[in-house]
Amino acid sequence: MNLIGLTGGPGCGKSAVLKIFASSASWRVFDADEICHDLYAEKNSAFAERIAERWGRDFLHGDGTPDRAKIAEKVFADSEELAWLNVLTHPEIRRRIEYGIADCDCTQRVMIDVPLLFESGWDKFVHLTVAVWSPPEIQMARLLARGWTREHAEARIASQFSAQNKLERADYGIINNASLDTLKEQCVELNGKIS
Repeated sequence: MNLIGLTGGPGCGKSAVLKIFASSASWRVFDADEICHDLYAEKNSAFAERIAERWGRDFLHGDGTPDRAKIAEKVFADSEELAWLNVLTHPEIRRRIEYGIADCDCTQRVMIDVPLLFESGWDKFVHLTVAVWSPPEIQMARLLARGWTREHAEARIASQFSAQNKLERADYGIINNASLDTLKEQCVELNGKIS
């Protein structure tokens, strides 16, 4: 089974690339961010209790789920708290991905979208790495279009390796600075190279 790690900076287009590969029956895809969203949606979980123990119950919604927006505001302003949160979440996200991979058809290729692929050392867990890159001005425009403030977008970008750094570290790169059709063409070409 081929395990491909997909990464890139915020707003570079990882999700668009993952969707393109997901549309092929020969690929199984996992999205670490989506699994993290699932973790945040679980009511009164052990994860939620750890959040409350560290930062107080104000960081939980009334239904017992962690307040993602409030947590993001805290951790992207404090690298020590971000590191603590990553230590808490990454092992559980990885455990859930490994469980899903164990359930895969052995003829399928697997792509895992992990924003912090290199930062967390997950690149050692996969066979090949792919980075999606966009020019900084396009990256920022996409993040602002999500409703993020420029300050929040800059903090999120600064909390990771730069998109350029990820591109340089990866085995393959996808340049996402044009149309969706151009992006699809690059994905088709990449699919041929890693088959």
